[in-house]
Order: sequence, then structure tokens, then C-alpha cells
Amino acid sequence: MGTNNSWITKYENCLYSDRLITKLISLNEKTKNKINILEIKKAIYYAKKYHGTQKRDSGEPYYSHPLEVAYMVSDYLFRTDIIITSILHDTIEDTSLTFEMIQSEFGSLVASQVADLSRIKVAGSKISSAEMVKSLWLQKKYDLLLVKLFDRLHNIQ
Repeated sequence: MGTNNSWITKYENCLYSDRLITKLISLNEKTKNKINILEIKKAIYYAKKYHGTQKRDSGEPYYSHPLEVAYMVSDYLFRTDIIITSILHDTIEDTSLTFEMIQSEFGSLVASQVADLSRIKVAGSKISSAEMVKSLWLQKKYDLLLVKLFDRLHNIQ
């Protein structure tokens, strides 16, 4: 994973990140498979940086959505890569953060998972969420399917 730690001095807590980090620290105390909190904070930094001033229809900052998805996912899948993927799941589709940048900072596994959750597929066209769910199911990518389902659930809440 990327060795550039310049993000650390720019990282800022917020209500959404505090909620997620507090939960992950609490879960870390109860399990053998620890989450890398520093890598999670780096993903939060990137989500906030690249979603920038985007807003949800509710008026909340857009980055609140992937942090809430990660919060929900952490109850079922407690792995650093999946939590980071949850946090970055909309970046390739909706921001200037690229596959290559994610790969450089978070590794090939996370970059591939985020790409698999991107609805932009062939020649810049988008597939529907239903098509994505079907595709993830057929490919037996159940971890990513769970991320996608929590993404949809949070969007309809």
C-alpha cells in the first residue's frame, strides 16, 4: 500500500468519521481479526477529499453516505479491505479518484473491489444497480454484494 503519509496532517474528524472509528475501535477490542484503523482513516481522508463539496439530497455532505455504508457493513464483514472498499465505493464513479490512484494507496485488492462496485462499465455507460447486484451474485462476490445492498439500503433510508 502507499507509503505517502502526507494525508495524516490533513485528516480531520467529523461526526460521521467519529461514529465509524468509535465503532471499529470497539469491535477491534472484541475480535482476533483487527481492523487497521490508520488505513481506515486514510480511506476516510480520501473519500472526504475526492467527494469534496458534493451534497446528498438531504443536504448532508456526500462522504457521509459511504461512511454510513461502512458502518453498516462492519456488523457483518470485519475486514480492513472491505471497510475501505465500502468507504471508497463511489469514488471511481463519482469523483476524479482513479483505479490507479486507489491501487497505489490501498493495494490491488481494494482497487479491484471498488472497480467491481462501480456502475461505469463499458465505454463510459452505466449499468443499473439491479444489473450490478445480479452480476456480483453470479460472480459469487458475496462480500461486495453485501456492500452494494447496504449502499442501496442507505440510499432509500
